[in-house]
Amino acid sequence: MEKQRILLVEDNAQFRENFARALERALAADPLDVAFVEAGSLAQARERLREGGLNAALIDLRLPDGDGLDLVRELSDGARGRIPTLVLTAYLDHTSAAQAIDAGARGALSKVVSVPETIEAIKRLIDSEHSEA
Repeated sequence: MEKQRILLVEDNAQFRENFARALERALAADPLDVAFVEAGSLAQARERLREGGLNAALIDLRLPDGDGLDLVRELSDGARGRIPTLVLTAYLDHTSAAQAIDAGARGALSKVVSVPETIEAIKRLIDSEHSEA
């Protein structure tokens, strides 16, 4: 399988960098070859999307220039090509999870979920992208 490029949209730069590095280290022994493309805002995320070549996206809900659900909607309605998404939030509850699903995300994860759980969610997300292609 070719390298999977995952857009990681998170406004906290320290968390974004640590999260991406932890997942990359955990995936190093896995046959899934992943590269994270980082963005700290909706504007940066849209720029990364214009660059193309993305297979999936992990999107924070609360961003400095808007709501991450707006980006989820854009990615699920085909306006920027359909890219499977997961929502990441520090404030995961039933309401935010339901809003994420309604917007078109494949699911929602708490930012405090374990690395193995996050990796399994990423694998399912990438598998869903390949099954729709």
